[in-house]
Amino acid sequence: MKTKPPIAMVVAAMTPKFGIGANGKLPWRLKQETKYFKDITSHASEDSINAVIMGRKTWESIPAKFRPLPNRLNIVISRSHVNDSKDGVLLYNSMDLILTALQEADYQIDQKNIGKIFIIGGAQIYNSFVEDTRVDSLLLTNVSYRGDTKEIPAMDCFLNWDLNAWKRLKTSRLKEYVGVDFTEGIVQENDYEYEYTLWERKRDKSWHIQLEKNIRH
Repeated sequence: MKTKPPIAMVVAAMTPKFGIGANGKLPWRLKQETKYFKDITSHASEDSINAVIMGRKTWESIPAKFRPLPNRLNIVISRSHVNDSKDGVLLYNSMDLILTALQEADYQIDQKNIGKIFIIGGAQIYNSFVEDTRVDSLLLTNVSYRGDTKEIPAMDCFLNWDLNAWKRLKTSRLKEYVGVDFTEGIVQENDYEYEYTLWERKRDKSWHIQLEKNIRH
């Protein structure tokens, strides 16, 4: 029996307040972190493709020359959308509707199954779905600023997350989940330090058995 595609939220956030943006843009330029995001969301088996789900503002924040994000099924959520597709991008007005559809056993795009489902922003979607039990994992890049204190980037967009409901997994589990190479431990770039982490929701034993299946998916 085919297992449901696992659902993860992917985000880079500055600790301790989980700031993720300023004026509708990323507050930093971290080339290695950008490559990590591309690699983990693109990596799938030959007969599968991963889905990336984002809100309209996140979609519009991506430079036009880089969208849709290649080698991934791009899905944009907006209340104003009529459920449709345009230029290879799925447009939906309901996150619940698309998550249900993507996890159907017979759902395919161009004869490919859905590998993993990644929710990639923005803040409203992150904050709304962090408590949704369909979300299996958090792929969180913990960012810290190490430059001149007078140059700390001003944040106006934050995650309202309580990680007490989640458990951080070992790096070996992260490597198994993403299936690509990345720099382990603290990465230093420009005036920032950051680390790639994987978190799972605290649940009962039966859920852990299902998560193990998803990681090997």
